[in-house]
Amino acid sequence: MTIQDEETGTREPVSEDVDEPALEGSSRRRLAISALIVLTLLAIFASNAPDSTIKAGVLTVTRPFLFVTGLDQRWGMFAPNPPRETENVAARVDRADGTVGIFPMESGDGLSEYWNYRWRKYGEQLWQVQLAERERTAFARWVADQDRGAGHAPRRVTLIRLTQENLPPGPGPDAGEWREIPFFTMPVGAQ
Repeated sequence: MTIQDEETGTREPVSEDVDEPALEGSSRRRLAISALIVLTLLAIFASNAPDSTIKAGVLTVTRPFLFVTGLDQRWGMFAPNPPRETENVAARVDRADGTVGIFPMESGDGLSEYWNYRWRKYGEQLWQVQLAERERTAFARWVADQDRGAGHAPRRVTLIRLTQENLPPGPGPDAGEWREIPFFTMPVGAQ
């Protein structure tokens, strides 16, 4: 685009990028983003710093931000006393023809761990909670129905707690041998 000067009659090119309000908004946006980054870094560094008066003061200001963003970290499951055992649950199905089927709780590596975690917690509740008889029975029936759906004739379902000792760091193996501890048995009638 060009503009012609009325006095001299010359034409001068004019830039069409005259967005001063947008530039002003852009600098405000940059300032807000920079402040957010500084607040995030300050909050993360403060939450991971050793206990001190400065840490307590900074966390007083940044704790709400940490909670809202989900950046608050609790490392209690790792230190000072990490879990001594890895545990899982499986169901063993004794069938009318003498064969045995095993139905482990869902677990996996990588991304699938996030959606399979609920199964691990469910299994944990099955063997940990003393009054979970109804849940154990429901799970055993579900396993029997799955086995029956696969064309078998289940006669008994036994829920088993699988446990493995986590060994201390250092040379040697990371974990002990898996042990099977039956904690619930239910006979299954023919259907």
